[in-house]
Amino acid sequence: MQNIYQKLNKWFNLYTAQFELEKEKDQKNINLKIEHSRRVAQDMAEIITEMKMTEKEKYLAKIIALYHDIGRFKQYQKYKTFSDYKSEDHGKLGVEVIKENQLLNELKQESRNIVYRAVEQHNKPDLKEEYFNNQKEIFFAKLIRDADKLDIFNIFISRYKKRSQKDYLIKLSTEARINDEIYNKVLRKESINYDKLETINDLKVMQLGWIYDINFKETIEIIKDRGYIEVIHDSMDYSERAEEIYQQVKDYVGK
Repeated sequence: MQNIYQKLNKWFNLYTAQFELEKEKDQKNINLKIEHSRRVAQDMAEIITEMKMTEKEKYLAKIIALYHDIGRFKQYQKYKTFSDYKSEDHGKLGVEVIKENQLLNELKQESRNIVYRAVEQHNKPDLKEEYFNNQKEIFFAKLIRDADKLDIFNIFISRYKKRSQKDYLIKLSTEARINDEIYNKVLRKESINYDKLETINDLKVMQLGWIYDINFKETIEIIKDRGYIEVIHDSMDYSERAEEIYQQVKDYVGK
């Protein structure tokens, strides 16, 4: 499995290097996804370090992490957007890239299916058991969702620490309010779509609520160690609703 992972790592480098776009902005976006994929692979390695998994399973998890967004490159090259709504589902597109290039031919069918399902489902609002063949496929799908979220946290947190938010939040109001739907959904630990956001505080409350979609205690410990929850909270404009949600999240993770 180590040799297979090294081959796939080399292929990833060669494949992504093909995406040389004319405009600086477009190339920057491609580079961001390459860097994101690498960080997710690193986060995956950290999450699974102490888990009771075989070496083969750990390498499989790392393969999934490195390739979870492989569909993003064709998506952006063709549509100049990372919005699935405006283009194609990048999870499904990623599976197509993997299959077209026969990247998993050295793996048994069971392992191939684990990768396919994890890549295909990593970006869905919720995991639905009917899309999986067994609990092992669900386990790896949950792993990649955790690793992916860790780096999404990281991307926003780095901005909040620098107090630089305009790149992400240009369309959101700077009012301190949190709208009723967002507030109630987070309190009920429900998932939220980006199109429901109205204010910057809505976004940050939604991000605090991501903790309820974290699947493994190992990931929660990493979030706590990195101080992500506190950074989001400290960057928010004060409101009673924000404080209530912050305290609920702190209680949930065990402070």
